[in-house]
Amino acid sequence: MRYARGYIALSDAGDVPVLLHIRNARAICFDQLSDLILFDGAGVAVSSLRWRVARMEKAGVIQRFQEVRHFGKPVYGITPAGVAFLESRGHMLFSLPSTTEKKIIHSLQIPHALELVNIRLALLRAGILAAWKCDLEIASRNLVLDGPPAKDYDAIAEIEVDGVAHLIAIEYERSLKKIARYREIREILNQDQTAETILYLAVNGQLLYTLACELRTVHKHIGFAISSSFRQSPLNTHMVMNNGKGDHVSLREFLAGDEVPSADAF
Repeated sequence: MRYARGYIALSDAGDVPVLLHIRNARAICFDQLSDLILFDGAGVAVSSLRWRVARMEKAGVIQRFQEVRHFGKPVYGITPAGVAFLESRGHMLFSLPSTTEKKIIHSLQIPHALELVNIRLALLRAGILAAWKCDLEIASRNLVLDGPPAKDYDAIAEIEVDGVAHLIAIEYERSLKKIARYREIREILNQDQTAETILYLAVNGQLLYTLACELRTVHKHIGFAISSSFRQSPLNTHMVMNNGKGDHVSLREFLAGDEVPSADAF
């Protein structure tokens, strides 16, 4: 088939899986994208990934974030044109329609998005991640739920440890919030029925213990850990529990007290 001069054809088999990873991450580095594609098993050749990314950038469906050039590596995000292309292929999210006038991601949120990709990759490398739902997918689902308020978690992961599947909501925290905001979070978490087990990953120890203190009265199974330590060894990282005692346990021990997740969660 011949195309008009300047036209770039995007492949459902080769380009759509790549574009979905970029959209769902909100912001992603090339090496992170390459690793996700390698684990994905969708049939996209990693050897052709740089060429695909360059073509998609030229077509205007993805862009580089110029405001984070100090990272020393390109950081990519989807554009409204890219969202519209995915919609044309049946990949629509109520939380991110192509007609939205809001920015897909603010520059201050980019480090947060990149760390969530690192957390996902750590679970994949540990061989325990069975499924991952990003915040955009969670928010899209919550918009159509009929029931009590649901938390827009940063991610929901299905992990398998010792042959047992566990569903955990994941929250990554980079900065302290106001006291009133923590009060709101406690109320939402206590009403939320979409996840009973939550893993809070904090950027440092001070924030970790603040979170553990502020959320100690939430009626859910919650563990708190430092994100960088968790990424090094997910199953062996020690975390603090919100059981009123401040017990330190590993993720494996933490999950031992988890309930079996619903099959409908994903």
